[in-house]
Amino acid sequence: MDQQQLRRIQAISSHLTANSELEACPTSATSLPELAIRAQTQRNALNTKTLKGLEELKTLIGKDIGISDYLKITQDRVNDFAAATGDFQWIHVDPERAKEESPFGGPIAHGFLTLSLAPMFAEEIMPNVEGVKYGVNMGFNKVRFLSPVPIGAKVRCKFTLQDLQEVTGGAQAVIKLTFEVEDSQKPAAICEWLIRYYSATSYKYNQYSTTSQRWLLCAELSGNY
Repeated sequence: MDQQQLRRIQAISSHLTANSELEACPTSATSLPELAIRAQTQRNALNTKTLKGLEELKTLIGKDIGISDYLKITQDRVNDFAAATGDFQWIHVDPERAKEESPFGGPIAHGFLTLSLAPMFAEEIMPNVEGVKYGVNMGFNKVRFLSPVPIGAKVRCKFTLQDLQEVTGGAQAVIKLTFEVEDSQKPAAICEWLIRYYSATSYKYNQYSTTSQRWLLCAELSGNY
């Protein structure tokens, strides 16, 4: 079992079930596919929004798609992010020194940690779109970190569809993300998220039988080699 993948599935499950009666994925689960299926089942139970194709998604241009529940940022989460990325700057991982020397008065989350929460929040907010087989993350525009996120603060994200343009085999969405901190008037971060939606029929996705073949297909479609 890949422990990093296991933690990701558990994190998604825990976040989605934080304010519900659904149970989080057990740590004793033995199969990553089983965990993924369970997390997706929980997502579907909480996020029942389904759009009738990309044309209906296009009607949401200029509108807020939704806003997530708050997620509390803990020191453990920050430490795990530091371990995953190699960014051990003391303003993030040394609480005692941060209290004494940091201009923020204590440890704060990495800016990239805040940004990395986008997929988790998207699981809760972004609607299912009929006819779409998969999406490809194309990156971010105009990323700005506007205010610190102290340890113990709660963060949520607002999704606003800014644009949707046709591309070969699908469409590319530009989604504005606004990361908000509870009881703070200034966002922690803002950015534009580019996602491409592809249908299975356009490129005969199912003919590619292995994961590596499908990744190569995604790279070909997106130009992301």
